[in-house]
Amino acid sequence: MNFKLLKRDFDSKKLENAIADFESHLDFEFVPVIANKSSYVEHIGWVLSLLILIICLWLIDFTFNYLWIDSWLSPLPFYLLSPIFSYFLGFFIDKSDRVDRFFISQKERARQVQEKAELFFFRNQLHEVQSNNVLLLYISMMEKHIVLYHDQRVSFDKMNDLDQKLLKTLQNSFKKNQFEQGLLECLQILKQALEPQFKRSSQENNPNFVPNKIIWIDELPSDSHSIVPAK
Repeated sequence: MNFKLLKRDFDSKKLENAIADFESHLDFEFVPVIANKSSYVEHIGWVLSLLILIICLWLIDFTFNYLWIDSWLSPLPFYLLSPIFSYFLGFFIDKSDRVDRFFISQKERARQVQEKAELFFFRNQLHEVQSNNVLLLYISMMEKHIVLYHDQRVSFDKMNDLDQKLLKTLQNSFKKNQFEQGLLECLQILKQALEPQFKRSSQENNPNFVPNKIIWIDELPSDSHSIVPAK
């Protein structure tokens, strides 16, 4: 996948209506979450800065010992400026998601995204929803990874096959930059597959535990990532 999701890629009202329609027919909560990144990458900027500093020091030594051996310039200012230059350049380069992915293996990226999805699920007590029927769609942009996570108590023998079908649908749509269409198709597939077993018996007493909208993790407090319950 090659995607960078932005709010303008989605018609929020259209998606809210689609989620509301889905939940009005099924005893299920659908929670779409988009995270900027889920892996620990804070160290990468420092690693890059250190590598650049080593290269800068080597270049200064090489230049003054071999190229400018008779120069009247002193290497001292260059030595003093190199840590500052290395720091800013290292963290500037670290802004690229490609650089972050280069320093983290694909297996480790997948593990950390799965871990963050599960952490989000339980930290926000989605397992406490009365019906236990909650499906979390967790999309992490930097890692280019999608996780579909649901309460393990959900009794549906074809859930694993459904997960794979949804992932394939989302990945194909995202490759074409059809982000909104991918989510809408995902909801339709879910509705058709789950309605026979999880059809809502009554339109009355239909509490909405989670707001019917995409939750952007980078907008939430970093120490909580909490969901405000719908009124």
